[in-house]
Amino acid sequence: MNASIIGVAACLVFSALFSSVETAFTSLTLFQIEAMKKRGRGGAIVERLARKPDELISTILIGNNVVNITASALATRYALERWGDWALGIVTGVLTLVVLIFGEVAPKRIAIAHNESVAAALAPLLLVCTYLFRPFVIVVNALSSLITRLFGDSRPDSLSMETMVQMMSIAEHMGIIDYAKSRMVKNVFRLGATTVQAMMTHRMDVFSLDASTSAEDACRLASDAAFSRVPVYEGESENIVGLVSVRDAVVEVLAGRGERPLSEIMAEPLFVLPNKSVGDLFALFKKRKDTFAVVIDEYGGLAGLVTMRDVVEEIVGEIYEDSGEESREKIEKRADGSYLVSGDAPLAVLAEISGGETPSLPYVQTVAGYVAWALDRIPVPGDSADTELGSFIVTVVEANRVETAVYRPERKD
Repeated sequence: MNASIIGVAACLVFSALFSSVETAFTSLTLFQIEAMKKRGRGGAIVERLARKPDELISTILIGNNVVNITASALATRYALERWGDWALGIVTGVLTLVVLIFGEVAPKRIAIAHNESVAAALAPLLLVCTYLFRPFVIVVNALSSLITRLFGDSRPDSLSMETMVQMMSIAEHMGIIDYAKSRMVKNVFRLGATTVQAMMTHRMDVFSLDASTSAEDACRLASDAAFSRVPVYEGESENIVGLVSVRDAVVEVLAGRGERPLSEIMAEPLFVLPNKSVGDLFALFKKRKDTFAVVIDEYGGLAGLVTMRDVVEEIVGEIYEDSGEESREKIEKRADGSYLVSGDAPLAVLAEISGGETPSLPYVQTVAGYVAWALDRIPVPGDSADTELGSFIVTVVEANRVETAVYRPERKD
């Protein structure tokens, strides 16, 4: 067989290898690379090559272009020796078709379907090529970097939280993970960006008792309000000085000490600031082995209460109880595509629904505050507000605060 034909065949093989390894590496995710590294079998080499993507791509492209150009030169030489000038066009067309099918499309489709196997199998060959082509890679990268700087480099420095949430949305859309699990994972990602202020029970809704209240009266009052633990104040209701468990009060009553004041049986509460992230609060609860915290403002006054249950509900959604009161989710999708949202729903969830950015408003974390900020006054039922996140129509207002509103992600014109 003619040496030129053998050379063309060899070049096609290497073209297929370079094309497949390029697609295999570019389609690998960070999670796949990490898993391959742990499993071994070439995973360490794959991880080593993937750490330098610029050098990796340059090596592959140089190798691919060298073998394709060499194949073209050998085919041209063979055509001239065998048939003369008139056959150059035909040979070039045939070679282009062969390279396209066997050197590009077919190898890349195989690599997409088996990216981990292809990357692990060809990683040693690619590592050798990085050493052989290093001088050319340095020159190519230097020139390409110069050109890139002229147009600006807008690549993200790291994997952002938004990217992680988008990855979960894609996995949900592809059926890899169901809606409930996807929502919980997204909520976990959001814990670091959500503040205590967005999920706490506001001071207007806080049930508390005076420190001079007897244990017997505390049992009766707390039982009527259906609370297991109650903050204790001294003097003014915002001056929280302790926390009493109804269980401890019941023990005092059963022991015949029902007249004992709460000031003698209360425990020291855990105080947190409203701008503390929910993720940090969860870690603090775990460290202190506590599940209840009093939220105080910058002046030391009562801002609200937050519990471990509130943190859990941020992840799994509303937790229902066996009671006569009707419970509902903070956000309910309606048949017409709109949402019925609670006033205490965090803005971060609406930002995810609308695909926009969470507004950077330090003192506004919930729907109620956001609508009031957009209207620049106290809302009333029927009010409509157009915002960057979408439009709101206020439906229920209690104590000058939005209780529920209809939300549409599309902003009105």
